[in-house]
Amino acid sequence: MTTLEKSNRTLILASASPRRRELLEALGLKFEIDPSRMPEPELRPGERPSPYAVRVARAKARDVARRHADGLIVGADTIVVAGRAILGKPSCREEARSMLARLSGRWHEVFTGLCLIDVSRARSVSACSRSRVHMRRLLRSEIDWYLATGEYHDKAGAYAIQGFASIFIDRIEGCYFNIVGFPIFTFATLARRLGIPFFPHAKRLLQS
Repeated sequence: MTTLEKSNRTLILASASPRRRELLEALGLKFEIDPSRMPEPELRPGERPSPYAVRVARAKARDVARRHADGLIVGADTIVVAGRAILGKPSCREEARSMLARLSGRWHEVFTGLCLIDVSRARSVSACSRSRVHMRRLLRSEIDWYLATGEYHDKAGAYAIQGFASIFIDRIEGCYFNIVGFPIFTFATLARRLGIPFFPHAKRLLQS
């Protein structure tokens, strides 16, 4: 049992992302999934990537918190930034091709905003994690191959570092899990700020 479970708060992930679900499961945490149904807020004029990612994560967490009388809500939002352009999830194959061509042979940044809301105590904390990623120069045939895998669907920046696109990434700076879409260190830090430190079950640690 984790200290989070001892707190009698149900952990609720306000996201349908399988990557985030898998990372929480890897931590040995029990949780429920209740995705936010709100449309994603648009970028405001002059808004920087980090505040935007936090604002969206906070909006998602608040949307789900309204449906619960108790629990610890976790909202998250990940964006990819190339130069001054924010690359969201591609709407079609050609948009995904354009994104990959833009990322090819250069550094880009990945921001994940996190928001935790302790519903019963009406307390919330939020933060943003930033990582830098370098994608080697891609041949057109490699982009065609990657698009054929279909992995780009529902992925910010049109790629998944933990999947087939891992063969394209030659350098990263910062948190790897942030690039996947859920910065674990930032999550643990925010939980501690709410007075809910957690750690995996001791038995799991002994078996590792």
